[in-house]
Amino acid sequence: SLDYTSMRDFTHGISVDVTAFDLTETWRLFVEITDASVEITNVNPWAHEAYLTSIGTAGVENGFKYRLKGDSEWIEVSESDITSDGGTFVAHIKGLEQDTVYEAVAFSGADQSAVVEFMTETAVKIPNGSFEYTSKVAGTNYYKFYDPACGIEDCMEMFWGSGNGEGSEGVNGSANLGIVITYVDTEEKVDGKQSVRAQTSQLAGMLAAGNLFTGQVAGLVGTSGGKVNFGRPWTSRPSALKLYCKYSTGNIDIINSTPPGITLTKSDYDRAQIKIALGTWDYKKYGGTPESPVHINTTDASTFVDFTTDASTIADGNLIIHNDGYYLNGADKVIAETGEWTEYIIPLNYHTMDEHPTHIVISCASSQFGDYFTGCSSSKLWIDAVELLY
Repeated sequence: SLDYTSMRDFTHGISVDVTAFDLTETWRLFVEITDASVEITNVNPWAHEAYLTSIGTAGVENGFKYRLKGDSEWIEVSESDITSDGGTFVAHIKGLEQDTVYEAVAFSGADQSAVVEFMTETAVKIPNGSFEYTSKVAGTNYYKFYDPACGIEDCMEMFWGSGNGEGSEGVNGSANLGIVITYVDTEEKVDGKQSVRAQTSQLAGMLAAGNLFTGQVAGLVGTSGGKVNFGRPWTSRPSALKLYCKYSTGNIDIINSTPPGITLTKSDYDRAQIKIALGTWDYKKYGGTPESPVHINTTDASTFVDFTTDASTIADGNLIIHNDGYYLNGADKVIAETGEWTEYIIPLNYHTMDEHPTHIVISCASSQFGDYFTGCSSSKLWIDAVELLY
């Protein structure tokens, strides 16, 4: 039995039996009358912004003030950044410093809430986002996208993987079949000394799309496909993915299959795709590993995950690059020159604003339908200067 009467001088209450997991407890419910007419009920801080929810009185002026902890002057939140529903009102505070403690109060008419403290999140950077730290897989002529000898902590271990695999140093990928599909390119770059070139290829009529992703190859399926574990541990909440790409492509020359509802012919141009997703994917459900939880088998379309509808996905964004323009998050096509280095910003569409992710997926492919072994066998996608915006 739960009895909280010792915490207040109550003499009346309502007893309620609550049953969960075959255990029944008796809860005593009380109403406490206080002088407070406004209260901050929820604080949701991000890296450079925060959402505050308060309950006050409908029909009076409701708002918020905030300040750096220790400052004497309060900053009032603009009315345009406050939304109200009766006595409940929410502030969207912008322009905050990351990893910083702030104080906030709500007011409703002449009344003011207690002061609450909150700390903004850290705007964590993508490791090795310009791919400056790479090293060859032992005994081979192809690269892994980290360098154990570089001395930069977050570039010494695998964050980025590719379909090449790591051979004797890890898991076999396409390179073990003689197909290298992801390269280091020192001639084409935007930032630093090199970029990554994802290059579609083919062997005996079987297409292999060039790719780069957060995660690790999980093995080959004979000579007909591969398995990948997508994702890396991640807890921060960015607003967008920014990167530079250059794309060279042609007409689709290999068609194996396509997703339901998609029809392609050899008169269609290939296109590249870049996806980002944040989620709470449980590796036991999604088939991967604790580090990279989302398992995909390219020979089994039932393992493919649609991050726009997936229940464990918190946020997602999608860029499709054509020979003559691009589509961003399903919006109308933007006509643009994509054969030269172009800056792209992919906004993240958050499915929930309150939940924190456990992992991040970023996937770049030179052929959008490479998982279906369909595309142009000479498509090339260069990628450089990948960063998260907050």
